[in-house]
Parts: sequence; structure tokens; C-alpha cells
Amino acid sequence: MGAMQHNGLYKADNFIYFQKLRSQTETKMKSGIEMGAGMEQQEKNEIRLELPEKVRQIIEQIQKHGFEAYAVGGCVRDSLLGRTPDDWDITTSAKPQEVKAIFPRTIDTGIEHGTVTVMMGKEGFEVTTYRIDGAYLDGRHPESVEFSSNLVEDLKRRDFTINAMAYNEQQGLVDVFEGIEDMQRKVIRCVGNPKERFGEDALRMMRAIRFSAQLGFEIEEETYRAVEELAPTLEKVSMERIQVELVKTLLSAHPDYVRFYQETGLFCDVLPQADVILSGKFKNPTLKLLTHAKNTSVLRYAALFYHAGPDTAKEALKRLKLDNYTVNTVSKLLLYTQKSIEENEPAVREATYTYGKEMMPLIFAHQHALLDTTEELVGIGMTTKRRHLETVERMYEDIIKRGDCISIKDLDITGNDLMEYGLTGTQIGKTLKDLLHIVLENPKLNEKETLVAMIEHLDL
Repeated sequence: MGAMQHNGLYKADNFIYFQKLRSQTETKMKSGIEMGAGMEQQEKNEIRLELPEKVRQIIEQIQKHGFEAYAVGGCVRDSLLGRTPDDWDITTSAKPQEVKAIFPRTIDTGIEHGTVTVMMGKEGFEVTTYRIDGAYLDGRHPESVEFSSNLVEDLKRRDFTINAMAYNEQQGLVDVFEGIEDMQRKVIRCVGNPKERFGEDALRMMRAIRFSAQLGFEIEEETYRAVEELAPTLEKVSMERIQVELVKTLLSAHPDYVRFYQETGLFCDVLPQADVILSGKFKNPTLKLLTHAKNTSVLRYAALFYHAGPDTAKEALKRLKLDNYTVNTVSKLLLYTQKSIEENEPAVREATYTYGKEMMPLIFAHQHALLDTTEELVGIGMTTKRRHLETVERMYEDIIKRGDCISIKDLDITGNDLMEYGLTGTQIGKTLKDLLHIVLENPKLNEKETLVAMIEHLDL
């Protein structure tokens, strides 16, 4: 299998390389990128990005003390793409103790690996010394870390070319591994030898696919083949870290790219439940369903494991070390979606009581995605089923808007009230449940006097 082919899913007009260029170089830079021409480092140095004020201040302070400092990694990549970075990382030639001496408030975040968090007001920014990593014996952590004064040595240890760029306002963009060119080519490519990069941290194989899904990029062929070859080493990685990359892929613009986890063999051992789904007859329906599912983790997980069923889904999600809420909600959603709700308000109120008010919108959203998927696969409109779903959904919204009684706590009578009428123990719970089912049929009966009058007619 060669490099990934994404069939032009990424729209070029949404791809913004630069937020801001110097006016005298803007035309030259844009033409070079759009035509696919390689850029000289001097041209890259002329690129100007908009740094947050606090980031600029940190860099300037370090420079004033005679050291180098740059914004680096994902924040530079996202800025070039016209995206707002989630956070800003800074790399510097200053050693950790030298960084701490420059700033009045710091936290030793990972000082053994060269990282100090500099506090600017209530915000913290990680500042890490240039470093050269030793051998990675455990597939994640270097055996040793050597601090360096050479920026390029620091950049060459990073995972992908698009993440191996640095920037400050004095030097502009430092891009020695053709990250800009790979962005233009819409390619995810390892820095240097991909087998070495993945040998340092096997999770990088998942990260390659995740970035591909988020950006709509292809994975460069040598990088892709290295993933295929080294896929079994993903077993070294904790499920918690695997889960983070998986959910980022599922929540990306292209959730169907999860197929590459299966096609490269990454799912084979770590998540066999998904591997089976994506390698069998349910592969295409699952991928289609993922693209129609709303962009929430619960609904995307439900789409991924829909054809596996609730029990298998629960097993897989527990294997991923997901929280109990997600595990239980997804498995319940898959179970409840199998049940049809009749097209009348008493049935909708009964379903709301049974499934829970918070579950109903998820059920509707999942069912809409299923209908959209079916329509796409068979090419036939599901008019009757869609009309039924929309009617039930509208009834639910009316019930919630009116504030109809849909749970025991909504009853106009309490357990204490029933104790006053001589009921005890299990009688109280049974009576409340019986009264609730009566009110679910007719909400107008939810008045204390009416409910009290009914008690003597109940089978206690």
C-alpha cells in the first residue's frame, strides 16, 4: 500500500499559509507557494506572523539576556495555516536555570527535559531548552537529554516537517526541513528517517493519521510505509494516549480517516473491535455514518461502533480507558436506538422517562445520521422514516417546552406526602412509580389532590 490518497477532500481555498507578510514580499511569497516553487531560507525569514503580546515579551526578554528564543512547533504551523493556536511553545538556547533567572515567576514543569513554565499573569507558557535526545529504549522517553545551543539540532528531533518550524520577529521563519513546501504539497512527512522518528515514540504513527484527518493532507509514501512496518510497536503506548489521538481523529473534519488506523495495521492489536468492523462488510457503512454523525465524541464513538453493537462497544471503550460517562452513554445510545418510539405524546413521555431527558437529543441525532447514511448508500430517500423521526422529535421538544411531568421528581406529590397517608417502605416507591405512569399518559392529572384520590384505587 502506498501513500494515502484522499481524493481532493481538502479545499484549497480554505488553506491559508500566512496571516501576515511584509508588504514588500507579499506578492513574491504568495506566487512561490501557489506555484509550488521551493522557497529559499531568506524568503522564509521574511515571513511575519502575529505573535501574542505575552509570547513576544518572553522571547524579547530572553533575547535581551543574550540567548536565542523562538515560538516553535504546532503554534507556528497553525499560524501559517491561518488557525488560532491552542497554545504557544517557546524554544531557547538558554538553559532551564538561566530561564528561571530571567523571569520572576516560573514552574519546573519538566526541568529534567529542559522545560520551564514561565508565568505571565495567570497564563503559563512552556519554555524549553534546545536539546538533543539520546536513545529511546522504551519507545517514548529518551535515555538521556543533552542541552544544545543549536536550534537545528532541536528541530531535527521533532516528528513532522510541518511541526519543525520556529519563528521570532528578528529572524522570521526558520524552516530547514521544508515544512512550508510540505504544507503546499499537503503532505505529512517525518523529519529525517521515519523509522527513527516512530521508534522514538510509536504514538507518532497515530499522530500522522490524526494530522492528516485534521488538515486533509496525504501521508508521504515513505512515512506511510514506515507506519505499516512498525504498526505492532503501538502496543508499547498506553491506552490513554491512544485514546487521545483517536478522539482527535474522530472529531476532525475527516473522521472517516480512521480507516487508515485499520489499513496500516495500527488497530490490529490495540483495538481489535474496531479493526474487525473496518476490515469487514460494515467498513463502508461505518465510514459513511462517521461523516454524517454530529461532531461530538459520544456520537462519533457511537457511529464507529454502531455495527458492533452495545456490548462490543462497551468492551472497546473500556479498553480505551474512557470515562464511565462516555462508556455508558455510548452503549446506552446504541441500545436505545434499536427501539422505535411510537408517534404519540404518551409514548414519547414514556421514552423520555425510560431513556432519560439527556439521552433523547443524542438518540434523535444518531437516528438522523443513520437515515442520512442509508439514503447515501442506497440512493433512496427515507421519507416515511424521516417524517416519523421528525414528528417524534417535535413532540419531545413540545413536551420539554411545556414542562410535562417525565420523572418521579416532577410529580406533584412526594414520598413524604405518601407517608402522611400511611404508606411505608416499598409501598411508597411502587406508588410513586404507578402514579408517574398514569401522569405520563395524561399530564393534566399531575395535581396533588388528584394524585391522592388515585392512591386508594392502586394495587398496593
